[in-house]
Amino acid sequence: MRALLALLSLSLLPVLAQASAQQTVMTQTDSDRLIAAGKAAAQAQQAHVCIAVVDQSGLLLAFGRMDDAAPGCVDASILKARAAALYRTSTARFMDRANAQEPAIATLPGMVPLGGGTPVQIAGKVVGAVGVSGATGAIETKISEQAAAGIGGPAS
Repeated sequence: MRALLALLSLSLLPVLAQASAQQTVMTQTDSDRLIAAGKAAAQAQQAHVCIAVVDQSGLLLAFGRMDDAAPGCVDASILKARAAALYRTSTARFMDRANAQEPAIATLPGMVPLGGGTPVQIAGKVVGAVGVSGATGAIETKISEQAAAGIGGPAS
């Protein structure tokens, strides 16, 4: 009986593997378009920023540093993108919460409660995020939202 159950469970593995293999992901072409859209949005704001694009796990896919962007913005943009991807929400929302009645939210692991991190959606699924650093928080947020709209739209 045990041998029959073991054989049956082994025969179902390929079916289960196929069923769980479907996942929407961001391509390199998508991440390049996000960087280009972010640079265009930054130029419209006359801002010199760093722009990072990460996948849904917060791992870097693409990065752009505009001329005259401050060196400290490199890491800040990546961390904002990572936080937005991992928590699947805009870092500006966390900034609002931290500045209101929930300052402890800033202590969440990997949290960056500053504007400029925006999740990216494709087909209604968060597939990554854009992080922007090097301008004021409001401008960084605007740039990241416009960049995220470049392939599918920002997640709220």
